[in-house]
Amino acid sequence: MSFSSLAKQELCRLEELRDCCALAELAALLHGCAILHLGREGWRLSLSTESPAVARRTALLLKHVFLVSPQLNTLQRRRLGRSKVYRLTLGPGPEVLQILLKTGLMRQSEEGLTFTRAVPGSILRRSCCRYAYMRGAFLATGYLNDPEKGYHLEICGTDAEYAASLCRWLNRQGLRARVVSRKEVQVVYIKDSEQIVTFLSMVGAHKALLEMENVRVEKDMRNRVNRIVNCEQANIEKTLSASQRQVEAIQDLERLGGLRRLSPALLKTAELRLEYPDATLQELGEYFSPPVGKSAVNHRLRKLEQLACEWKEKLGEE
Repeated sequence: MSFSSLAKQELCRLEELRDCCALAELAALLHGCAILHLGREGWRLSLSTESPAVARRTALLLKHVFLVSPQLNTLQRRRLGRSKVYRLTLGPGPEVLQILLKTGLMRQSEEGLTFTRAVPGSILRRSCCRYAYMRGAFLATGYLNDPEKGYHLEICGTDAEYAASLCRWLNRQGLRARVVSRKEVQVVYIKDSEQIVTFLSMVGAHKALLEMENVRVEKDMRNRVNRIVNCEQANIEKTLSASQRQVEAIQDLERLGGLRRLSPALLKTAELRLEYPDATLQELGEYFSPPVGKSAVNHRLRKLEQLACEWKEKLGEE
């Protein structure tokens, strides 16, 4: 089972259902995937989902808020892996129009009834209701990527008005959401891991949040260890390269007869570098008696390389 499905199942098991929050969550579910049909006998409302948990949750909310029980049908798709689709149907009847008006899918004005999927701010004045609406939107058409593979949360829909309205509304809640068109689908998405964690906290998916945080910590630890290992490896390679260059310079001085003209300090440095070619500057300094610092050793080795170059130029060698 996918990480997204597990998160949805967790949300569908939440039992704290205040009337106001139940209405807000139901409104988001309907705004996300409800389909309206107008016939001779009135409005008929249907909602389809591939999640049995979401279907049960929607039926529970309809009964809790409007005291109605939708008809549930299970359909078998012939394509896309033959997955099942659960369809809830209400109406036709006067209760459907009441549901549409209360959830904000229909608005009454002087011109008459207007259909809209814009986020209904009138029922989202409390923070608990805003979080419930976010939960319903995710349950309706949301997808949460497995954090092991990357951080990505999206809510899809075919209605551009709904996507634009939802994106603006999520941004007002402090979430940096964006909208992108994917063929005929409008996708509201969040890619920042901290923002996704905040979203999961708001909607009440605490187990999914903890799982994601564990993955984030493990990833950060692995990345930190890799950076340290790479840094140490680079330092070792740099030290070995410098050491090899210094040994070659000292060997050139010895071949050209320049060692006997060195000062006692430089001569001792040359002897120690030849004896300990893999030693770091600090380790090499500790072999002196008395010990000398890294900067002094580095200065002497640079001087030896400079003298080797001067001797080679003097004798006409490249």
